[in-house]
Amino acid sequence: TFSETKLFLDPGFSVIDCVIVKRDAKDYVLVLKDNTRPERNIKVAFAQHPLGPYSNPSPPFSPNFTEGPTVAKVGDDYLVYYDQYRDKIYGAKKTRDFVSFTDATNEVRLPEGHKHGTILQVDSKTHKNLKKSLGKQ
Repeated sequence: TFSETKLFLDPGFSVIDCVIVKRDAKDYVLVLKDNTRPERNIKVAFAQHPLGPYSNPSPPFSPNFTEGPTVAKVGDDYLVYYDQYRDKIYGAKKTRDFVSFTDATNEVRLPEGHKHGTILQVDSKTHKNLKKSLGKQ
């Protein structure tokens, strides 16, 4: 069975590639791609519940022609990385509050040709088995 469909977000422009970040109870960030032309960049919106309602999206914090944002918590920072497809690189920004962002592109390394993806934590045994199965150190 399925529930009735409901509108999740309508900021007045085409949105794709969303990820929801839970920072605390009643504190959620929606990282989204504005897919309109000429924008095609990454923005954020805030809510007290994962299903919203979300605030109006922020101005962009990424360059144009970016998509597929993913967020990882690294120490006190959040690392938002994304496909900067026109430049054929992966870009990254660091933030603690999702309001101010610092470029971290030179701090990340991804395999050449990498497209949309995600970061996940695995235990050391799983990591070792993955490296072994891929024949890489």
